[in-house]
Amino acid sequence: MRLLRLRFCHARWVCRSFNFPAATKTTSCQPYSVTAFREDDASKSQGYISIGSFNSDNVEVMNSIPTSVYSKPLLPFDAEATSSDVVCSQGDWMLDKRWTFLNHGAFGAALRCGYNRAAQWREYLERQPLRYFDRDLLPHLVESNRQMAAFVKGQSTHMVLVQNATTALNTIIGGYAQTYGNDSLVLYFDTSYGSVKKMAKHYCGSERVVEIPFQEVHLPLSSKNDDSPEATFLDAFDRALAHLKRDYPPSRLTNALLILDQTTSNTAINMPVKALAKRAKEEGMLVLVDGAHGLLAQNIDMEKLTSAGVDFYVSNGHKWLSAPRGSAMLYCCDEGLRHTVLRRPAIISHGIDDGFISRFLWDGCRDYASELALPAVLSYWRDRGENKTRTEMRSNLTNAVKTLASCWHCEVKDEADLVEAGVTIVPVSLLSPMALVLLPKPICGNTYTDRKTSADAKEIQDFLFHNMIEVPIKCVNGVLYVRVSSHIYNTTEEYEHLGRVILSYPVF
Repeated sequence: MRLLRLRFCHARWVCRSFNFPAATKTTSCQPYSVTAFREDDASKSQGYISIGSFNSDNVEVMNSIPTSVYSKPLLPFDAEATSSDVVCSQGDWMLDKRWTFLNHGAFGAALRCGYNRAAQWREYLERQPLRYFDRDLLPHLVESNRQMAAFVKGQSTHMVLVQNATTALNTIIGGYAQTYGNDSLVLYFDTSYGSVKKMAKHYCGSERVVEIPFQEVHLPLSSKNDDSPEATFLDAFDRALAHLKRDYPPSRLTNALLILDQTTSNTAINMPVKALAKRAKEEGMLVLVDGAHGLLAQNIDMEKLTSAGVDFYVSNGHKWLSAPRGSAMLYCCDEGLRHTVLRRPAIISHGIDDGFISRFLWDGCRDYASELALPAVLSYWRDRGENKTRTEMRSNLTNAVKTLASCWHCEVKDEADLVEAGVTIVPVSLLSPMALVLLPKPICGNTYTDRKTSADAKEIQDFLFHNMIEVPIKCVNGVLYVRVSSHIYNTTEEYEHLGRVILSYPVF
C-alpha cells in the first residue's frame, strides 16, 4: 500500500512510503520512507541530492531541520522495548556472572538493549544490502546524531558521530597541525592519555609539544591543602605558561592547543575543565577536551562547556553510556574551526565537499550498527533517569572506596582522612565513576624506599585475573593502586570479594 507524507526541510518534499513484505513470519516492517521527487517538479527526476549517489535526502538538510517540524525515520523492522525498570537489573548487561567485573572504565560493557538493536540492524542489512546502504542508512545516522546532540544539550549542526574518540582526536590534532603548521603548539598535562601524547608528537613534532608537570609534583592531592584542587590545577597550568612566556614571545601562545582530560585514565581524576578552559582563553588558546569517560558518567552540557571556552569535545559511546562499541561523538561549535581544523576527517570519502556532517557521517562500507543502535541506548537512560544514574554511580564508588579502605587500611576511619593517609590520591569529590585505592602494605610500595613498577602492577593484575577478577592495577609515582570502576550494576559484595582476594596474594 502506498502512503503519502509531506516533509518540510527548506524546500518542500513529497515522500513515497512503502510497506515491504516481511522477511519472516515473525518480523513485519514498519512503513519505509524514501525520497522520490520534489513536489514542485514531480514529473522530472532531480538526480541525487545526498552524499555521492545515495538515494536519500541531503544529510545536511535532515540534520538542520528544526525539531518542531522534523519527522524522524521509522525503523524498517519491529522494535524491541528498551525501557528499564526503576531498579537496575544486572540482566540489562550480558556480563558473565562467574566474573567479578570491576573494569568498566577500560572498554565498557554493552547494554543488552543496544546490543539487540545493533543485531537487528545487522540482520536487516544482510537481507537486502543495497536497500540498507542506499536508502536507510543515512537518514537513521542523522537521527542518531540528532538524538546524541540533544543528550549532551548541544546542537546537531555542531556535532558528528565517529567510530571512537581516537578517530576524533586524530582528526582534531592532525587538522590543527596542518592548519597552523610551524606556529602549532600543543600543551597537555602529564596525566593525559598515552595515545594522545603520541598523536600530538606525531602530528606536531616533539619540539612543539609541552607537557605540564602535575603527577609527580602534586599527587596525592591533599584535601587539607590551603589551595582547592581547582586552584592546584590552575597553578600548575600558570607555571607552565610562565616558562613558555620566557622562551617564546607572548603571541606564540595565541592559537596554541590545550588538551584536557575530563576524567584522566590512569589516575581517574575529574579535572576542572571549565576553569582551565576559561584560563586558556585569556591567552587566546584553543581548547580540546578528551571526554572519553564523559558520556553519562558526567552531566555534559555542551552549551556550558563551549561558553567556558571549550572548542572541541570528544567522547566514547562504549564506555559509561554502555553503547555497542564503535560509536563516539565530536563536537565543535565554532564554524570557522569546522571549516579549517576539521576540514579533513581521518578518513576522506564522498562527503568531503558537502558540509560538516557529510564529510564525517559516511567513511566507507563498514558496520554502522553501533551508531544506529544509539537511539535505543539513549532511550534506556532517559527512561531510567540520567541524574539518578549518576547519583547511584557516585554513591557506589564512594562505597567501594570505603569498603576497600576498611579491608586494607582499617586505621583510616574518616573519609576526609583518605587522602592524608594515601589511600586515595585526590579527595572523593574529584572521583567518579572510577577511583584509585592504595593496595595494602607491603605490596603497595612507596615512593622513596620501595618504588614499584608497571611489571609489579601486571603481576598482581594477572593474579587477580586468574582468580576471575577483572580490575587494573596502576603504578603512580612508584606506588601501586587498584583502579576500581563503579557502574550501577556493581555491588558491595564484589568489592568485598576483591578485598579478600588481594589479601590472599602470596606475599602475605
